[in-house]
Amino acid sequence: MSYSKFVCVVTLLLGLLQLQPGGTRVSTEVPKGPLYRAVGHQLSIPCHVRGINDSASWIEFEFRMQHQGTNHDIISTRDPNHGDVLFSDRVRTKTISVERRDPTSVVFTITDLKASDEGEYECAVVNQEGSYDGDYSAKIIVKVIKDTLRVSSLAPTSLSLEEGDALALILKASSDTVQRTNLSVTWYLQPDGEKHPHPIVSLDRGLTQSPGPRFRERYGAGGVQLVKVGEDTYKLSIAKVELLDQGEVYCQAVEWIEGPDGHRNPISSKLSEKTPLKVKAKGNERASSGSGPSPGVLPGILTYLIALVLLALVW
Repeated sequence: MSYSKFVCVVTLLLGLLQLQPGGTRVSTEVPKGPLYRAVGHQLSIPCHVRGINDSASWIEFEFRMQHQGTNHDIISTRDPNHGDVLFSDRVRTKTISVERRDPTSVVFTITDLKASDEGEYECAVVNQEGSYDGDYSAKIIVKVIKDTLRVSSLAPTSLSLEEGDALALILKASSDTVQRTNLSVTWYLQPDGEKHPHPIVSLDRGLTQSPGPRFRERYGAGGVQLVKVGEDTYKLSIAKVELLDQGEVYCQAVEWIEGPDGHRNPISSKLSEKTPLKVKAKGNERASSGSGPSPGVLPGILTYLIALVLLALVW
């Protein structure tokens, strides 16, 4: 092969290599869409960039969206006043925010979704390298749907039990979401005097039960159960309540959908009403009966002795 032909072949191969997918150095990544979220709930979009030159002192990100054919700037890590007036109040009150995870990753969050937030979102990396070599932005479709999740507890307004008594609570949870979704149900105990609630037991996809750490031993012995007893009805059973169970009992239902990447994405969640639970210790007076005079007899004996003393003084 002549030298000129060799040069042509090498040049052609190099050109083909540059056209191969993945041959670019920089790539920007967001989750696969579309993402479904319910009105009033939270949307989080993580964004990560790979391949940026190590000499870049700090990577800056911008988020924008396209809604009904109009492009809107929302927020930027380098300029707090970057967004359109349409979003400025929500950025100022931090209901729309962008938070760094590390120098190459951020999370964009809307804490209170509106129907008008539906659209195509773009995470863009501000190119400070002076040249382009790859994809400096990525897009994802967000669908905002109605919140149809309904949760209600059929428990009484308060409960007073004795140590060792059985507890049974009923929850109704359902949703009319058009998309194919699933529900997860978890009962919690918020003990008196403690900051954080303890999960009692959860019922997940496939009706799989999972006890919380504090209730694992009782669950293993069959003393704690959560079962689905109807199309939208869930029953919590605790065979024997303990003194440490005193507090508030409530349930959380989470509606989720499986995304294109196979991950479970929560759409909405709601809490049931809280039920105060009082647990009294078992009385000891019955166990000690016959070992001495009854408490009700003591006042009578004392009165009799006082009468004898007064009678002796008179005489």
